Amino acid sequence: MRGGSRGRKVALPTSAREGGSDGLIHGGDILRLIAAHAPLDTTLRRLAELVEEELARAKASILLLTADGQHIKVAAAPSLPEQFSASIDGETIGPTQGTCGVAAYERRVVITTDIGHDPNWEPWRDGALALGLASCWSTPFVGADNEVLGTFAVYFGEPREPSEGELILLHEAGHLAAVAVQQDASQRTLRDLARTDPLTHLANREVLADRLRAAQVRSIRSGGSVALMLLGVDGIAAVNESFGHAAGDELLRLIAQRLVIAAGPSATVARMWGDEFAVLREDVRDSDDAVAIATRLRQALVEPFDVDGLDLFASAGLGLAVLGPDTAEPDPLRIAGAALERAKALGRGEIVMHDVSTAGRADLVTLAPALRRGIAAQEFGLAYQPIVDLRSGRVVRHEALLRWASGQHQGVPPDTFVPLAERIGLVGDLGRYALGEALGELYRQSSGLGVSVNVSVHQLSDDSLPATVDETLAKYDLPASRLTLEVTEGVLLRSGGVGWRILSTLRERGVRIAIDDFGTGFGQLSYLRQFPFDEIKIDRSFIADLGDDAHARAIVGSVVSLAAALGSEVVAEGVEQPSQRSILLDLGCQYGQGYLFGVPGVMQPS
Repeated sequence: MRGGSRGRKVALPTSAREGGSDGLIHGGDILRLIAAHAPLDTTLRRLAELVEEELARAKASILLLTADGQHIKVAAAPSLPEQFSASIDGETIGPTQGTCGVAAYERRVVITTDIGHDPNWEPWRDGALALGLASCWSTPFVGADNEVLGTFAVYFGEPREPSEGELILLHEAGHLAAVAVQQDASQRTLRDLARTDPLTHLANREVLADRLRAAQVRSIRSGGSVALMLLGVDGIAAVNESFGHAAGDELLRLIAQRLVIAAGPSATVARMWGDEFAVLREDVRDSDDAVAIATRLRQALVEPFDVDGLDLFASAGLGLAVLGPDTAEPDPLRIAGAALERAKALGRGEIVMHDVSTAGRADLVTLAPALRRGIAAQEFGLAYQPIVDLRSGRVVRHEALLRWASGQHQGVPPDTFVPLAERIGLVGDLGRYALGEALGELYRQSSGLGVSVNVSVHQLSDDSLPATVDETLAKYDLPASRLTLEVTEGVLLRSGGVGWRILSTLRERGVRIAIDDFGTGFGQLSYLRQFPFDEIKIDRSFIADLGDDAHARAIVGSVVSLAAALGSEVVAEGVEQPSQRSILLDLGCQYGQGYLFGVPGVMQPS
C-alpha cells in the first residue's frame, strides 16, 4: 500500500518454544484444509482466524502479490474493516509503501509500532486511526523459488511491539500461508494440464465444451451471436508417412500458433483430436462477420510452414455454425461437425456454414452440392432494376441482380446462395457469369444506358479481374464508362490492399466504381478519403425513415453534400414512396433506385 513504515528490522528466535507459543504450530487445522484441497480463500481465512485466536485483540490480514509481483490484493482479512481493506487492495509495493508494502519489497519483517507517528502512514493515518488501527506488524512469505508470494500482517488497536513468541507466530503463519498458496497453484497447474492439449498447449475438447455452453448463456442475455468453427487439416497423415511423426507434430504446433493469431485475442482455440481444431468466437455481429473470421483462419494456412528446413504446406476444410440468442440447438458441435464433413467432401480448403439461426430457409449444408449443379446447368439468370434521375424519371442505368431462375431450387434468395457460393469457392463463376450476361444484355439493348454489377471479395482479390473486364467489354464493343462495379464495405475490408489496387486499375481504365450500402459499416468516411468513388449508394435503411426521422434526413443530406464536394454521384436505394422521392429532391439527391421506379425484371429502355 502507499504510505510508509520506518519499522525496525527484527531477528527471529530459532524455536517457537523460545517465544512460548505452540498453539498454531500444533493446531493442524490448516494442514488438514491444505490436504483436503479446500479453496484457497477458505484456507487463508481460517489461518487468519487462528492467528486472531492466538493473539488477543489482533486483526489479521493476508495479502498476495499479483502476477506482476508489484501490486497487492487482499486475500483474507476477516476482522479488518472492509473500507480499510478496500483502500489498500491493488496498491504498489515499494520502499515507502507502508508496512506490508515495505515487507514485500524488502523481503523482511517490518514492525510499525505507532501508525499515528509514522510519517509514511500520512495518506492513511486519519482513516486507520478512525477505524481503531494503531500498530501493524508484517512478515513476507516466499515460495519454493524464493519469490515473495505475499505478506501476513496483524493490526492492533493500540501502539505496541511484538514479543519474540508473537514474532514466531507471525513467521509460522506466513510459512503456512506460503504452503497453502503453493499447493493451490500446483492444483491449478494440474487442472490446467488436464484441460490442455499436450502437443499444442491449446485448450482441449473439454474446455471448448465448457466455454461453448457459457458463451450460449451469455448470447441469450446479450442478444449477440456465437460462431463455432471446426477445422480439419489436410495431409497430416502424408507428412507423417513421408517425413516422420516428429515432422507431423511440429506442423500441428505451427498450425496451432497461426490459428491463435488469426482467431484474435477474444477467441478460444482448441485442439479437438488428431488433425482437427476448433475456434469459438462469441463477439460476432452476424453470419457475414463469422464467415470473414473463417476466411481469415483459412488464409492463415496459405503460406508454407518451415519444419526443420522443409517448406510444408497445409490446408483445412472448415465447418461453421452460427448460434443466435434464439437458437435452440442442443449440440452445436454436431452441426459444426456435419458442416466440416461437407467441406471435406467438397475439396481442400472449403468453408461450409450451417447457420442454425436461419429457421425456415434452405439448409446451407445440403444446398452446397445443389449450387454446384445449378451453375453447371445454367440455372441462374439476371434481373435488372432501374436507377433513375429523380427529377425527370429517366432511366440512366440498371443494376444487375443475380437470381436462381430455374431448377429445383428456383427462388432461393441471393442472400442465401451468394454467400454460400463465396464460402465454397464458386462465387468467381457466378461473378464472371453476371458480368458477361449484363454486358451482353446491354449490347443487345443498344440504348446507351449503363449497367451496375456487384463484385464479391473473391473477385476483388483476383488480379485477373481487370483483364476479365477488358475482355468482356471488348467482346461487346462497349466503352468502360458504361460499366459500374459496386463494392460494399465488407468486400473492401476483406480484400485488403489487393482490392484497393485492383479498383484503382479498373478506374484508370474508365470503369465506374460505386460504394454500395453506404452508412451501414464503420469506416465509410475513411474509404471516401482513400478512393475517388464515382458513385455513393445510400443504404435503404436511411431512406425508409426519411419521413419520420430527422436524423435520417440529416445524414442523407450530409452524404449528398459530401458527395458533391468529392465529385461523386449519389444514388438513394430502396425508394418506395413518392414522399421519399420529394424529400430526396429537396435534399439535393439526383438519383434513386427502388420499387417506386420498377421491380427487378427485364432491362427497360431509357
